[in-house]
Amino acid sequence: MASPKILIVDDDEMHLTCARELLEAEGYEVDVHHTAFGATERLIRTRPDLVLVDVNMPALSGEGLVTVLRRRVHAAGVRVLLYSSNDEAALRETANRLEIDGYVCKGDPAELRRKVGRALSGAGAPTASRIR
Repeated sequence: MASPKILIVDDDEMHLTCARELLEAEGYEVDVHHTAFGATERLIRTRPDLVLVDVNMPALSGEGLVTVLRRRVHAAGVRVLLYSSNDEAALRETANRLEIDGYVCKGDPAELRRKVGRALSGAGAPTASRIR
């Protein structure tokens, strides 16, 4: 059985590298993209099971990227988590408003492992919705 695939979209090289290494050590297949631009094409090409989207990216925010993905990509079954150092309450509100699977606060490796595992297992996602 193939390992679950994760796409991380983040312009912060340090967080991108740390998250990639941590998730690869957990046995996931991880692909990265350094900007919101082109992320739609990367998603189509790699067909991940989960996308981690940074909220604060220049030119096109993570929220904007999620909106584009919903309009332009039929990605049934792909789960989406916001991945940010923003305030947890703000992340929760944004994830609920976007009707995505949740959020992960940067800088907490245990939370990253736990929430990615839960999202990929389908258990405990706050909204359990999918990109349409």
